[in-house]
Amino acid sequence: MSHQQSPVSGRVTTQQHSTAGTADLFLFDLKNEASEHGFKADESWTLELSTDEEIAGWKRHYYSVISTRLKPAVLLEVFQVVKQKLQQAPSSSELALTENDIARNEKKHLAAFPSKLSRK
Repeated sequence: MSHQQSPVSGRVTTQQHSTAGTADLFLFDLKNEASEHGFKADESWTLELSTDEEIAGWKRHYYSVISTRLKPAVLLEVFQVVKQKLQQAPSSSELALTENDIARNEKKHLAAFPSKLSRK
């Protein structure tokens, strides 16, 4: 597992370790969910930073929703790491997001759902 290093000490900081571990655990959950439901190689996950209300909506609309609730600073970092590891390019609005934006908009969850599988 690779971690970012602190530029001053060359050591991995506790927050970086926590962020990487949380992202890896989230990705592990996505992989398991995909395996359990027979997702095809060309199927992808949609990632969203979500409020409590949005999570409830995703769960009503999509067959499988994986989510984790995190503090704003960690939420933004984990979102960025997961997007990168899923090889999904962030949009310009996602690139401009700050911890303050997330807190102000009451985003508390990282949610993932299959792009193609909605409830009928």
